[in-house]
Amino acid sequence: MRFRPALPLFLAAIALAGCSQQADEQAASPTPTPTLTTQALPTVASDGTPLAIGAWLIEETAGGASARFREEEGTDALVLVCDRANRALTLSRAGTAAAPQRFRITIGVEQADVILAPGGALGLTATVDGTQPIFAAFADPAAVIDLSGPAAATLRLPGHSGISRVLAACG
Repeated sequence: MRFRPALPLFLAAIALAGCSQQADEQAASPTPTPTLTTQALPTVASDGTPLAIGAWLIEETAGGASARFREEEGTDALVLVCDRANRALTLSRAGTAAAPQRFRITIGVEQADVILAPGGALGLTATVDGTQPIFAAFADPAAVIDLSGPAAATLRLPGHSGISRVLAACG
């Protein structure tokens, strides 16, 4: 009968031991780690036409920065180059023309015209104002960039966040 007062203490100790074991089991089970995902990159334009297959190559140097869309066969289709010393942004597109031609850049609801003249490494080139909102839209990875003009197939490219570095180099 001497052990009756100890019975409640004994039961309390067992209950605490059970709680402690349950907490240890919960601590031992792995907790899932959050995974950051990026927004899916577009592969087709809003009308269902496929985008050019290739990749943007971004390069920065002491003299400026450039963004090149290189198609999978290894040729450049579009190039934006910033000459930091002159704060000049040049847009070049692969193609040929005998005289300057008006091309339209469309990104979503934004549109801007640019006159591309014969010349430059890709065939057609223009000096553009990089502060125009249409060029900032090039830096949106979810953007679809359409560049269309007379006697030239429409060039449809995805945007790329690295283009913002090219614009900043001229800013």
